[in-house]
Amino acid sequence: MIAAIIGATGLVGNTLLTRIIESEHYSKVLVIGRSAPNLVEHQFGAEKVQFICCQLDEIHELTLAEKVDHAFCCLGTTIKQAGSEEAFIQVDKLAVLAFAKLIQAQANPSLKFMVVTALGADAKSTVFYNRIKGEVELSLKALSLPVLNIFQPSLLLRPRDNGRFMEDIGQTLFGGLSFLFIGPLRKYQPINAQTVAELMYQVALKPQVAPTHQIITNAMMHRCHY
Repeated sequence: MIAAIIGATGLVGNTLLTRIIESEHYSKVLVIGRSAPNLVEHQFGAEKVQFICCQLDEIHELTLAEKVDHAFCCLGTTIKQAGSEEAFIQVDKLAVLAFAKLIQAQANPSLKFMVVTALGADAKSTVFYNRIKGEVELSLKALSLPVLNIFQPSLLLRPRDNGRFMEDIGQTLFGGLSFLFIGPLRKYQPINAQTVAELMYQVALKPQVAPTHQIITNAMMHRCHY
């Protein structure tokens, strides 16, 4: 099969890309983004990777010569990193939808589309971040993709290397206190990015009859063990 991934340099995307290129289930993976992913030299399966350099606001101009079977969207930023609410929307909403439409244009009836949004995504939320994530989910559902799988993680855990010092402190704090997330709080328990990536990979390979869409919540991901 052929996979396509956007957001491959991010926390979930980088782990997921490694899983895909080392998998015998995929003969090629199209990596779309502004910068090439960091691959280990001579990494097994690295020859499968075809990098397509593209600015996020230019995705709608792309055409893909090969039909994609599984599409993985791991785009995500913060308002602080993006610089403004408008820039955040460009990444977390507009680029996500442009990627989905690019894949949808191939009219593959067997297509599976996997996307990471967030716990609390709600188009009616008064919280800006949650509202945008909710709007993305509604827009993706409206596209009537053959199979749509939406992953809603809580705080992602794993050391970062991009200088988000305060976020790293938060991850360490919440990661160490994960045992306190019990009862009604369990659904908010932080989750390892590698767990999310592995679940995306496994769900992609799971038989699903189109048309269908499902939401994989943070609690569901914690209950799954692969």
